[in-house]
Amino acid sequence: MLVNRKQRILGAAIGFAVPVAAFFISHVQYSSAFTLSQYLQFLVSHSVLSKVLSLCVAPNLVAFFVAIAFNRDSIAHGVLLATIALAMVVAGVYVMI
Repeated sequence: MLVNRKQRILGAAIGFAVPVAAFFISHVQYSSAFTLSQYLQFLVSHSVLSKVLSLCVAPNLVAFFVAIAFNRDSIAHGVLLATIALAMVVAGVYVMI
């Protein structure tokens, strides 16, 4: 039981780290001339922040299916929980902006 909990926490950590890494990669790839705060202001001013954030969550599919392929169901469950939490955050950002 404790092992499953630790694996779910690991999966959730992976599920949160992958989109953060994807966001920083998109920043470096598309607008490395801007600072991070300028990049965020640009995304907000053009009303595309929620779209970029939702695209950054998409690589969690890879983490989820890799965990499933290696029969690590608890890790996949943690990734899924993190993805659902991030989807709620993206929906909140969409409504607010």
